[in-house]
Amino acid sequence: MTMRLAETRRPCAREQRSLRGSAAQRPRVLFLGSMYAGHGTRFLNLKAHAKNDPRVDCAYRSVTGWAEGGTIERLPLVPAALKGRARAVAEAVAFAAFPRPDAIWTAAATAVTPYLWSQTGRWRRPLVLDLDWTHEQQEALAPLYYGRPPKRGLRRAAAGLLERALWRGVTLFTPWSRWAADSLRRGGIHERRIRVIPPGVDLRLWTPRPRLFSDENGPLRLLFVGGDFQRKGGDILLEVFQTRLTGRCELDIVTRDHVDAPAGAWVHRAEANSSRLAELYASADLFVMPSLAECFGISTLEAMASGLPVVVGDAGAAREIVDEGASGWLVQPTPEALARTLEGALARRSELQAMGLRGRAIVEARFDGRANDRAVIDAVLEAIEVFKGGER
Repeated sequence: MTMRLAETRRPCAREQRSLRGSAAQRPRVLFLGSMYAGHGTRFLNLKAHAKNDPRVDCAYRSVTGWAEGGTIERLPLVPAALKGRARAVAEAVAFAAFPRPDAIWTAAATAVTPYLWSQTGRWRRPLVLDLDWTHEQQEALAPLYYGRPPKRGLRRAAAGLLERALWRGVTLFTPWSRWAADSLRRGGIHERRIRVIPPGVDLRLWTPRPRLFSDENGPLRLLFVGGDFQRKGGDILLEVFQTRLTGRCELDIVTRDHVDAPAGAWVHRAEANSSRLAELYASADLFVMPSLAECFGISTLEAMASGLPVVVGDAGAAREIVDEGASGWLVQPTPEALARTLEGALARRSELQAMGLRGRAIVEARFDGRANDRAVIDAVLEAIEVFKGGER
């Protein structure tokens, strides 16, 4: 009883003043996150892991790019894409808010560009830019991501100038991968301003379960998780599933797109980090996402953390996530290549559990969300010190 009283005792007046003083000394950091695709998962994880970090006083704002029923969204005769950009800019206004924070972290590069005036003169603050690709890489992948040819001429030059204007105000860059960091270097960013910090996952949410792969007569359960079904290779997977795997595999598909599921396949809607999504990972035997274009596959991390071997497209930073032949396979996004790999997985199904456990070990070592998000806070604090030292 004495111990409980001691543990719950309220601080005395002197201790309360000390605590208030300690809190006042913590830098006030604005975290302005994008909720687009994997960035949304990254931001949710960062918010969960950083909110109790005693080193910083955090404020969080989200850029969604859409508010159902909002004034912008109800404007007549305005294309939806333009409304989305306008909404994103409106939501990013915290970037220029007063009083100024002590530091800013953001992944919403395009949305904050109209507010670069707030990063001038005495209003300027240490800025950490989180990114999974650059404009150079975005335009190279534009046909697959946006269904359009890469920008050229004046349009390309104007977009590049806007990106460079933002980069000039950045203290530190935190690219998700070496793949993205290499593009920064090609763009003239010095190594001293780059800290590669991949997103991590919550190791408590995504956990392995015992799996029985030795039953040669039972179907192998495949799982696909990708919001953009076609770009993530969903059409390729469905073709292979229907022509080569019927009766030998079952397929769960998690996507926001409409998909006509054939016999033996089911389509699900599941929010990021939801218990429903965790259940689908737990019930699967093999994760398959033969992406045509990808920056960094967070769903691949979730699968590996759940103890699943993975088959993913050899795109973007995939080689920094998957150890080929050990934790899964990297494939070219064609029906022929995917079919060969899945046939090989069926032939080696007794080895899949060990591969999944190797994948879990990789995630624990490289992609622990708590450790990687703590590294983000480290980068913010470093940026503050660099800024104070005049290296901007």
